[in-house]
Amino acid sequence: MITIHILLWLILAYYITLQGIYLILVLLGATQAKSYRSGITFEEFRRIGESPLSMPVSLIIPCYNEEAIIVATIRNALRLNYPQFEVIVVSDGSTDGSIQVLKESFHLRRVDRFGRRHILSEAILGVYESQEHPSLVVIEKVNGRRADAINAAVTLSRYPLLCIIDADCVLETDALLHMARPFLQDTSVAAVAGIVRPSNGLSIVDGEILHNTLPKTLLGMNQEVEYARSFQWARIGLCRLKSMLCISGALLLIKKSIFEEVGGSWPQAITDDIEFTMRLNRHIHDRRRKDHAHLVFVPDAVCYTEIPEEICQYASQRNRWQRGTIQALFRNAGMIFNPRYGMTGLFGMPFFLIFEALAAIVEVSAWILMVVCLVLGIASGFEIIAMIYLAFILGVFLSLTAVLLTESSRLRAANWRDFWRLILAILLDNLGFHQFHLIIRVIGTFQYLIGRKDLGAVMTRNGNNSPITK
Repeated sequence: MITIHILLWLILAYYITLQGIYLILVLLGATQAKSYRSGITFEEFRRIGESPLSMPVSLIIPCYNEEAIIVATIRNALRLNYPQFEVIVVSDGSTDGSIQVLKESFHLRRVDRFGRRHILSEAILGVYESQEHPSLVVIEKVNGRRADAINAAVTLSRYPLLCIIDADCVLETDALLHMARPFLQDTSVAAVAGIVRPSNGLSIVDGEILHNTLPKTLLGMNQEVEYARSFQWARIGLCRLKSMLCISGALLLIKKSIFEEVGGSWPQAITDDIEFTMRLNRHIHDRRRKDHAHLVFVPDAVCYTEIPEEICQYASQRNRWQRGTIQALFRNAGMIFNPRYGMTGLFGMPFFLIFEALAAIVEVSAWILMVVCLVLGIASGFEIIAMIYLAFILGVFLSLTAVLLTESSRLRAANWRDFWRLILAILLDNLGFHQFHLIIRVIGTFQYLIGRKDLGAVMTRNGNNSPITK
């Protein structure tokens, strides 16, 4: 019984450490963002936007059965403020009317176009170009998952920088300007990541963002807080510590040469973005490299992506993310605690293993142990309540810090009503949502260990990114 009691306190210490590390990452992220913004000027971005020497970009959009939203996504991409770029859309074996909708909307015509196949992919069935938009290319290919679609697009891309987004993404007009800046300042930059936020609540007309409010549902608000805490401020902090091991697939800008050297995306990956980022970090630390390549996070490049607001789709997504994280860690296990990979090996990989992949198992174990301790009389009801209250306060404090930091930026809530809805979401997070999320991740861990490698249920789009008429 004493052993169980000690174990419970060890788990509490683990949770405090987890929250403490995240708080440090969030504060580091805020400091880094402030430093970045103090060093930029509008004149600098004007020069990038007007200069013919700015590195041209191939914007890649893989899609599968996205008939409802793909046209709006492309219109948004075509509106980007950047001197020279092309948009490459890949229909990865879509069985709906995606290709037909694209043909009608952009007056596509079939062309003969070939590229160097440094990376293999499933067969390409056809290539189309738009008569109205010369920079738009559409590829139709045999289904091979998102990663394979990206690889196919890279073989036909023309430019030295690759920007990869999802089919449901909406970019702010100046996103490419912000993301290209590090490459123009430092030739050793290998890849750049930006901020990803929920798009649920956006009002869009002809690809242009007119108004941004928050999601309508409590589940959506819960994810709004999570994106601010974990996918924004903490990611910037991880990058500051050279430990950014998951650049979201919703927004990545990378040198084409580096992408090909790494071997492209892995088609068998459950979540290809985290697996690719870990492999990219491993490649960067290759002893044969002499260019001191590194990753950069730009806090002013913003991409909006649709989040699930139905509980079944949310559960499927988080289950897949958990399995994908474990798969990526197993595939790159040689980096864990390996000084050869610098801070990535000594902090980043252990952090993702101990405090990301295993966090759900530890927390669920804590809940079970608290019940056992209470039933067996090992701990009093007061002690159990005190532990739960401490965990609740720590979680609220971390999320509140992230939200208040966001409120000090241009991504703050549109009005006071939305602000107080965020505060309410923070308070309600640990009263059911967080625990449900933990259970999903534990199930995902178990399913991966018994061999589940599929991508889960396909997310049904609710049309947040489709054009809205006045």
